[in-house]
Amino acid sequence: FITGKEIYEFFAKDFSLSGVYIAFICFWLFTFLMMQKPAKLKAERFADIVVAIVSVVISGCMISALDETYKRMFHLTEKVKILSIITAILVFFMSLKGIAYIEKVCVLLIPIVIVVLIVFAFIKTDGYGFQIIPKKRSGISYPIIYCGVNLLLSSKIIKNSGEKLSPPFKLLSSFFISFILFSCVFVLSNILKNAKSNLAMPFRALFENDIKLLIIVDIITVFAIITTLFSSVYTSIRFGGVKLNFKYKIIILLLSIALSEIGFSVIVEKLYPVLGIVGYLVVFITCLLPALFPKGQQEHTFHLLKHKG
Repeated sequence: FITGKEIYEFFAKDFSLSGVYIAFICFWLFTFLMMQKPAKLKAERFADIVVAIVSVVISGCMISALDETYKRMFHLTEKVKILSIITAILVFFMSLKGIAYIEKVCVLLIPIVIVVLIVFAFIKTDGYGFQIIPKKRSGISYPIIYCGVNLLLSSKIIKNSGEKLSPPFKLLSSFFISFILFSCVFVLSNILKNAKSNLAMPFRALFENDIKLLIIVDIITVFAIITTLFSSVYTSIRFGGVKLNFKYKIIILLLSIALSEIGFSVIVEKLYPVLGIVGYLVVFITCLLPALFPKGQQEHTFHLLKHKG
């Protein structure tokens, strides 16, 4: 979310402490639930395939974000797609190496991104707003939807990384994940409250008059997009655990590149709210359904939902 577009659309338009706090609780709770050992159900397999399909869209969104970033970094009048394609191909081949390799790359990049993001946000912050309640209902619903998008995006990474932890560490790590995420959201929302709605990268726009800082922001933005691209590409090419032939994985990559032509702002504004709702449906099928119903009733409930759908 270093571009600032997501934060502006889902938090800063009607910023409040309530919105950030509720989003923090939701993300903490559902991240913890996703770390539990998954039940072996047909419903879960169905949900994993939905997540994989959505991840293709999110990969397209990240590739389009790279288009926007490279265009501004190199002062181009038009997008140079080849730079984004090269980056996507590199991420694709690194993702083929598995979750352990991705974790190593992200352990290096993510702390750098978070530290620079917070420090640079402090540089541009004049003061903090403490409006408790939002002006409209969207000030609560949109932050909750934003959690659904993030849960959907990171579900496979959360499950594969979190299953090996003991229950206390699952609770603790999910808390810190949510705390760090929404601390950044809080800081960013305060400086983006008055941003222009038509900007694709409102955070970057804050530094356009300071070339040295802008160069750092651009580099860190690329790092941040790449870490998100790792998550979405890894999830999409695994395709719900189905063992795909290499050529089909290539087709998935090409489809993501094609979807990036929709445009970064359009995907965030129009598709992300829908993906947020899908994210909660996936959490319900994979986490809440096994907890709410005995094993004998789970398949029956899934078939009912499928039939009504």
